[in-house]
Amino acid sequence: MNHPQINKASPAPDPFNEFDRHFGRFIARFGGDGENGENGENGEKLVMERIAASLSRSVRQGHLCLDLSCGVEGFDEAEVRKAIAASRAIAEPGSQLRTPLVLDEAGRLYLRRFYEDERGLAEALRERAGKALRHPGGLNGQEEAVKAALDGRLTVISGGPGTGKTTTAVRILQNVLSLCPETRIALAAPTGKAAARLEEAIRDGLGRLDGPGGLELRAAMERLPRARTLEGLLGIRPGSAAIRHHAGNPLPVDLLVVDEASMIALPLMAKLFAALPPGARIVLLGDRDQLASVAPGSVLADLADGLPGVLVMLKKNHRFGNESGIYQLCEAIRAGEGALALEIIERATREAWADLGSAPLPVAGGLARALKPVAIEHYGPVISARDPAAALEAFSRFRVLCALRRGPYGVEGLNRQIEALLREAGLIHGRGPFYAGLPILITRNDYSLNLMNGSVGILLPDPDEGNPGHSEETERADGSGKPLWAWFPGEGNSLRRIAPSRLPEHEPAYAMTVHKSQGSEFERVLMLLPDRETPVLTRELIYTGVTRARRRVDVWYDRALFEGGVARKTERASGLRDALAR
Repeated sequence: MNHPQINKASPAPDPFNEFDRHFGRFIARFGGDGENGENGENGEKLVMERIAASLSRSVRQGHLCLDLSCGVEGFDEAEVRKAIAASRAIAEPGSQLRTPLVLDEAGRLYLRRFYEDERGLAEALRERAGKALRHPGGLNGQEEAVKAALDGRLTVISGGPGTGKTTTAVRILQNVLSLCPETRIALAAPTGKAAARLEEAIRDGLGRLDGPGGLELRAAMERLPRARTLEGLLGIRPGSAAIRHHAGNPLPVDLLVVDEASMIALPLMAKLFAALPPGARIVLLGDRDQLASVAPGSVLADLADGLPGVLVMLKKNHRFGNESGIYQLCEAIRAGEGALALEIIERATREAWADLGSAPLPVAGGLARALKPVAIEHYGPVISARDPAAALEAFSRFRVLCALRRGPYGVEGLNRQIEALLREAGLIHGRGPFYAGLPILITRNDYSLNLMNGSVGILLPDPDEGNPGHSEETERADGSGKPLWAWFPGEGNSLRRIAPSRLPEHEPAYAMTVHKSQGSEFERVLMLLPDRETPVLTRELIYTGVTRARRRVDVWYDRALFEGGVARKTERASGLRDALAR
């Protein structure tokens, strides 16, 4: 498929938003900077405003701090040092002053709460690492992972999809319960979707238990509690500063297994470790090469580098063989070899490999033409299904992934395009934003309905109901006049239905960002990369998108941007790695 060249020119964005600028002004006033005039005797106020605004921007971008050793745009080192020294908003570690900002010995500037979270977490991790540090180079393999989890109080198990992380977790639980059936165990993950997948994997592992005591062991494992979100486990409620479990009221657990640890932001990880009883074991499962959390920090990567003795790497892939296109592409991406990754993906396309393909990114005007056959093939069966279970199963097989939210190659534009194509093909019936077969993605937690950010459902009438005539939901019905319900997976193989009028914030789910796709896997994936340079196009994003596919991934891309993205590694400013190494 050949498409015209894409224009990559774009205006330079404003580096600060209004909140950044407001925060800069607040810190300058708080610190008494520039009291001798609008810009101060030597312009300290202006400099401090810029420093604080830069810190705010860094936090928005996922950094824990602002590394002043890299400089502050617009000012030289002497000006920055003078403004820092003059500000009463900044203190050094150990100072009795409760200032809003902290400057550590390495020249990293923090919001105080992030500094305290980082140091508290580092202390908890070092203390828990204990004798695992006898293995300074880390370990490899499932057997070593099980031994490490039984031997120590902190184990990090990292590996890509198909390397057996959850299988290893089942074996750990099997060994722990065989030694002590009364062990108090908890299962958790950062999102409801990830928690559900962890629980499903654990339950699937029950069927493979055998050997002496298998029946008793299976019974013990069947008594395991439901997997929960970390917020639910800790007792954190939205909009409230209260937390049920903390150092003064620790979690009632002896072993905690946490999946998708790469998605956990540092402040939440700090709360989790503060709430663990001193003698409890914790096992963190994740992929250190995936995208880090949306919120500040890259804890899993920092932990793996700072405390390698607690790390177990699972390298053998049980899903993809070494000849697999997905496997070869992932290895090139992980290594940051952009030219090699490009060579692999283009060779796969030329030779029509079964699991990997690509095409040049269409120009915006040609996007609908390129998407039409894809949308009809993969989403047509979803729209046409009348059984909610069948519709959800069909929808789980395929997803369009992208890097951005806005623009023609972002979630919002792609969802509009795909919906328009399905309407044009006569697959969508009914007027307005609600129609039978609409897949939806929940974007805000609703604890009363047990719907979490990232939950996926589908709108359909109840196939077991007759025509009820008019109701408050009839306006949202399909051509049959039956009311629409939003269907979501329930416990086990059950489904639950919710009236559309009760749904929390949500959006169409034909396309979703790679960030939102974390914790999910699909039979096939189409990933559309951006048409211009953007900081979000990184090695980790491309790797995460590719690894969402179980059987096949197709990538639509611009060659130069793809190669550059693979070469661009995410680096988040943090002092955690240094604190752990000490």
